[in-house]
Amino acid sequence: MKSNRLVILSLDAMVYEDLETLQKYPCFGKLMQQGSRVNRIRTIYPSLTYPAHVSILTGVRPGRHGIVNNEPSIPGNLKCDWYWFHEPVRSRDIHDAAKEAGLTTASVFWPASGSHPSVDYLLAEYWAQGKEDTLKAAYSRAGTSEELFDSVVLPYIDGFSSWESPVSDEAKIRGACDIIKKYKPHVLTLHLGQIDYYRHRYGIFNDMVTKGVEQSERYLQMLFDACLEAGTYDTTNFVVLSDHGQITYTRHMNINLLLKNEGLLRVGADEKLSSWDAWIKTANFSGQVYLREPGDKQLRDRVYDMLYRYCEEGNMGLSRVYSAEEAREEEGLYGGFSFVVESDDTTLFSSDWREPLFSPALPKSPGYARASHGHHPSKGPQPVFLAIGPDIKTGMVLEKGQLIDEAPTFARLLGVDLPDTEGKAIEEILLRN
Repeated sequence: MKSNRLVILSLDAMVYEDLETLQKYPCFGKLMQQGSRVNRIRTIYPSLTYPAHVSILTGVRPGRHGIVNNEPSIPGNLKCDWYWFHEPVRSRDIHDAAKEAGLTTASVFWPASGSHPSVDYLLAEYWAQGKEDTLKAAYSRAGTSEELFDSVVLPYIDGFSSWESPVSDEAKIRGACDIIKKYKPHVLTLHLGQIDYYRHRYGIFNDMVTKGVEQSERYLQMLFDACLEAGTYDTTNFVVLSDHGQITYTRHMNINLLLKNEGLLRVGADEKLSSWDAWIKTANFSGQVYLREPGDKQLRDRVYDMLYRYCEEGNMGLSRVYSAEEAREEEGLYGGFSFVVESDDTTLFSSDWREPLFSPALPKSPGYARASHGHHPSKGPQPVFLAIGPDIKTGMVLEKGQLIDEAPTFARLLGVDLPDTEGKAIEEILLRN
């Protein structure tokens, strides 16, 4: 296959059901009528933004690439920094493969991309870290050149200063379009979060979510227009994808309180963690259970028996306990923890250890619900994959696919080498040139 350009647009938490809204609009209508798509993509476990986006570009599951959660597990720390930077990623990704092939690369707010050595034009998903920090200093640490900051960030500085997707996405899309027009990269990856933002706050399907879904049409139109202005439209393959769906929850659970009540972690008079034998790092609808001494069989059995007992009770927020071996074999999930616990689908886990154990999930507004992700890939609405361009078939619709198949597909579209993946290219949608 000859090497054309590639633009990858990730619309966080977009699902198959959203296509009913989008199909009536010109750009998404064209994408669905003249391109190819996979209606439902099986994401990775846990279905979190950062592990999923690394899998999208590497073609391997979290155990292999090393990003098993949105943030590292630090017992006692309830506000860890996220995996903003690329350095912990253990697997080659499509940016690496493209760079090694002599292609130019760009990335705008792609998770875990900070200081990525293979991205030429980089605006990582990162913000100023406190009042003493500046946006320019933060972006510089995360790999943005001074030239790129001045030309792409400064014109939209108010948007880039906000973490809220409905505000910052406008700056991100404008910045991405400016990169396309000025630098014409061979591959650009872009992550926008407005749909995820609305689902978290208002529930899975409602008028507020529809607002976020409809915004996607204008963003896609802007990318098309930028490529037309750059003179690269006819040689660009466009992919629109998503990382996960969401499901509704009705209560919060401070899951480490279970361990505290069993004497497996201890706190001081200030209620701060003082010592621990076991610790659960939340992944929202799942949790990764770490043991201070993983080789201690007595401790291991004690923790497993406790978790299994709570699971069997049926009203304690747990629906399954995976051993490390089961999580690895079934989902390719491993990384220093001894167990994984899955929620009962209505309970969202927090890593907190303080009372109360359960509290209601209060909606942001009357008449709405709350939703999140981190659950098993089989649950809830499923993410999508849509593609159009010179190397994409017209009218091919597949019902099911896998997230780990996306990176090998990108490699085929770019004509680059990415052999060490767990997935395989989605050949059914590709033209063979």
